[in-house]
Amino acid sequence: MLLQVNNLHAGYGAKQVIHGVDINVREREIVAVLGHNGAGKSTLMSAIFGAIPVVSGSVFFAGADITYSAPSDKVNAGLGYSPQGGESFRSLSVIDNLTLGGFALKDQSQIPGRIKQVQELFPALYERRNSRAGSLSGGERQMLSLGALLIAAPRLIILDEPSGGLSPIMVDKMYEAIENVAKTLNASVLLVEQEAHHALEIADRAYVLGNGRVTFEGPAKELAESDKLSNLLLGF
Repeated sequence: MLLQVNNLHAGYGAKQVIHGVDINVREREIVAVLGHNGAGKSTLMSAIFGAIPVVSGSVFFAGADITYSAPSDKVNAGLGYSPQGGESFRSLSVIDNLTLGGFALKDQSQIPGRIKQVQELFPALYERRNSRAGSLSGGERQMLSLGALLIAAPRLIILDEPSGGLSPIMVDKMYEAIENVAKTLNASVLLVEQEAHHALEIADRAYVLGNGRVTFEGPAKELAESDKLSNLLLGF
């Protein structure tokens, strides 16, 4: 098992949001985490990556306990995280953002080859390579955020709402890119999404969160075909 999250409790200060969550991701697997607004999906991803503190429980990655490791150590271990909103250094160029994505690589000579690979996956990033990130469209910023993450060639990619703010056409393109990235890098993907049908189309398995607890776990196809899908996603 590549990622194992066991009985995880997390939140913000005195407010606990995640209550005893168990999830896992296997090698070369795409796993979707779905749920209603406020279900705790983004909080769970932040806790796994170490952006917020874990109250109790454990997170194992490739057999190592990384529960309380710093985010930089998790990046070095092969964990990549793209938070909601497609974050980037907006005053820097696209190419500079991609270069910074490889800051943790021990062999910096790998960066140019990996940038070329990312630009082949996302041709728009090649076309806008000298543009400031702040001038990109929402879809281009999402591509840049994912592309910068890929420079480090993570074994597990955590994506939080990659379709957020995108047009329907761009959502389709983003999901095609995510599927291509997983195949190209032989990487696993842990995907948080509001666009349930897109996520379930490419996912192998799915979890549904409701009020910080797992309310469904199983094959993505089973959930997509379930007549209870709408109720699960609304938290009923």
